Amino acid sequence: MRTNTRLVLPFFYALLISACSNNDNYPKEYIGFEKQFISHTYDTKNEEETLTLKIIAAEKQDTDRKLTISSSTSNNSFHIQNAHPVILKGKKSVKIDIILYPKQIKSVQRIIRLICTPDGKDAKISEISIRLQKK
Repeated sequence: MRTNTRLVLPFFYALLISACSNNDNYPKEYIGFEKQFISHTYDTKNEEETLTLKIIAAEKQDTDRKLTISSSTSNNSFHIQNAHPVILKGKKSVKIDIILYPKQIKSVQRIIRLICTPDGKDAKISEISIRLQKK
């Protein structure tokens, strides 16, 4: 029994140390939204509201990375402030603003889906779903 503990203990410590790494949650080549799902509560009394989203890269690069933000939802209840953000070289993230128009949001359309497409032939898209809740 004691021999098994001696063999397993170093493995356990290595596993514990590797679990504390920040990049374990994302693949090495990942570029996309920080979260896949968020909720936002809006007030119908407001003309517009700003929602800020973070786009991340798992690793820093030596070149700028151009992105395209689009939506499968087409209506006039929101606007993507900068649909072509750039993660600058040496950086790991960029923030974009989504302008919501609460008075234009219909009760049927309470989920916005955004798509982040990095430039490049091997780039994988990422999506975020934003659940809108009336205050």
